[in-house]
Amino acid sequence: EFAARLRKDDIQHVLLIAHGTSDNAAMYARYAFPIITGKLATEVPPSLFTAYDVDLDLSNSLVLGISQSGESPGVLEFVQQARKRGACTCAVTNTRSSEIMGVAEHTLLTHARHEVSGPATKTYTTALAVLHQLACLWAGNVERAAKIYGVPNWLTQVLAMEDEIAQRAERFRYMAACAVMGRGLSFCTALETALKLAQCCYVVPAAYSGTEFLHGPIASIEPGSPCFVFAPSGNALQSMSQLLDALTERGVENIVISDHRSVLDRGAVQLRVPEMPEEFAPFASVVVGQLFSLHLALHKRIDPDKPRGLSKPVFTL
Repeated sequence: EFAARLRKDDIQHVLLIAHGTSDNAAMYARYAFPIITGKLATEVPPSLFTAYDVDLDLSNSLVLGISQSGESPGVLEFVQQARKRGACTCAVTNTRSSEIMGVAEHTLLTHARHEVSGPATKTYTTALAVLHQLACLWAGNVERAAKIYGVPNWLTQVLAMEDEIAQRAERFRYMAACAVMGRGLSFCTALETALKLAQCCYVVPAAYSGTEFLHGPIASIEPGSPCFVFAPSGNALQSMSQLLDALTERGVENIVISDHRSVLDRGAVQLRVPEMPEEFAPFASVVVGQLFSLHLALHKRIDPDKPRGLSKPVFTL
């Protein structure tokens, strides 16, 4: 019904409001919505309203507030103000008890329930699923939406890699910093993996779009530097392959996550994920990042469920 309303109201663009893990899910939507619906989507900082009180005309706009807890003040304020300015507002959240349900006009539940640990995992994956399904149904493409039923099988295959990932992670026990890269639909995977490495392992990661990395940041890379490269098959594969060439020339220690053999062959660490459509690669590949972070934390004798200095929910404007 909600997707039908979006078509009826002739919504022209999407504004995405989120923090933390939810913001990385929003990055997926930033690519998935234009690709699937032909409608531009962009992430917008809540501070436009909470700090600067900008006067925006948001008619013909969909504002998606993505919040696992549904209690983030900045997201709540933006959704509330956007509704007053003529936007169609929708919350993507975990539970019916979320405060954001009383603010947004519509709600799409992830059904992930309450996150017990500090670093969110199930929230992220289910948010991707909700955003993908919304895009497909908005576009009226039921067949494309139905392909999501292949995700549980791909996730099962990745989860079966846990022992291998745990063994690989031990090698990086003393890693203090790293780069994490992806492109297009998989850029969100780089961002989310970097967040998990920071939260769980106290590593200082830098996440980059594969192409943007070549426009300057590559100068900071030293021989032996660890770089996580997410390079699934699809439209972004060729540019990620070129990036790996540049990294290999500089003697970087690549941790490659891919389903493509020629790309994997350039990794000092090769983690092969199942082949799947590019738009679903973020659903499964991120589990590699999550498991790597989990086991690296355990190797470092850190409790990955209780990161220092982190409380939930995080109340920021």
